[in-house]
Amino acid sequence: MNATKIVLALCMGAALVGAAHADPVSKTITLTAQINDAIFVSKPDGSTWYSTEELSADDYHQNHFSKTLQVRVYSTKADFNVSLAQPLQMTSGKYMMLNPSVVLGDKDFSKGTAKVTQTTPGVDPGTFDQTYDLKIGVDSPTVPAGESRNGSYSGDLVMLFEPTP
Repeated sequence: MNATKIVLALCMGAALVGAAHADPVSKTITLTAQINDAIFVSKPDGSTWYSTEELSADDYHQNHFSKTLQVRVYSTKADFNVSLAQPLQMTSGKYMMLNPSVVLGDKDFSKGTAKVTQTTPGVDPGTFDQTYDLKIGVDSPTVPAGESRNGSYSGDLVMLFEPTP
C-alpha cells in the first residue's frame, strides 16, 4: 500500500512539473462585419412578434373571417418587397378556408410580391420607420348539403420582407 502511494505521488509530481513547463497556446478568431441593406420587422413596440392570432367572424353568418394587426418596418432603404413564403392555407383537417387575402397597408400580396415604399423617416439619418396595418381575411369553406363546416381551422402566415435591389 505504501508503494502505491509513493508511485501515485511521483506521477502527480511529474504531471505538475510537465504542466508548469507547457508551451503557450495561440488561439485565433477571425472576425467579420458586413454593411448591407437592413430591414427589421416587428410589432409596433419594436421588439416582439405575433405568435397565435384568432381571426374573427365579420358577422353572425360566419362566411368571412378577418383580423388586422399592426406591423412595424424599419429599413435603410425606402422601398422593400413583401410576399408570402408559402400560400396561406387554413384547414380543419377536412375543409379549407377559401380566398385568403393578405394586405400590408394598401398593397395586396396574397398571390405575388408587392413593392412597398416607406415615407416616414427613422430617427437615424437615411433610415425609414413606419407602421402598417396588416389585414388578413379568409372565406368559410363551401361544403356539400347536409355537411357541417364547423371546426377549428388553423394555418401559418409566413411572410418574406426583402430590401429592394
